[in-house]
Amino acid sequence: MPDGLISLIGFFSDFGDENILWPVMALTGLLLIVQARRKIFFQWLALVIVVFGGMLVLKLEFEACGRLPGQNLYSPSGHTAGTTFVYGSMIVLFGRLSIAGFMGALAIALLAGAARVWLHVHSVAEVCVGGALGMVGVLLLTFARYREIQTSSKQKQPDWSVVVLLVGVLIVALSLHGLRSPAEVWLEYFSHRFVAPFRHCPVTLSTT
Repeated sequence: MPDGLISLIGFFSDFGDENILWPVMALTGLLLIVQARRKIFFQWLALVIVVFGGMLVLKLEFEACGRLPGQNLYSPSGHTAGTTFVYGSMIVLFGRLSIAGFMGALAIALLAGAARVWLHVHSVAEVCVGGALGMVGVLLLTFARYREIQTSSKQKQPDWSVVVLLVGVLIVALSLHGLRSPAEVWLEYFSHRFVAPFRHCPVTLSTT
């Protein structure tokens, strides 16, 4: 693959780094509060905990014994899960049609996962696990959004607030683009150090 194309893929993939995703989620939650959509705000917040908490548990579990020969699933792609859920949930929450938002999230999952494989950061199995977790969160949110649309007397969302959100997301993403979160390194170390002793690992890990 040409170096220029790889650089371009890496550029767009970096928008899924945790240093960008968490501020974007903060803006999303803030807009839901401003719009007085309390019920779906708490549903979305619960799914944030489920998706990111689930990925935390998966990484600690799978990384505990280190990389083994022939292993295709070592570190489930949190990048794919986060990108899918965060940007997918924005489409679902602020779009006109909940099902269209779900399909948009699915497209994001496929592109984000493919990018991680092309960049040789994760295996196909690892991005499938991450993408699946992100899509489960989006699917549950889609159901919640559908119920909100059916029961709400306000069928139109205030367009100005959504525009403000998009501008804020763009500013945050461009400002923080290129920064790398150390969370992956910390999780791997924690898994090797504190989870591995409780696993029957076939190899001895160095904890230094």
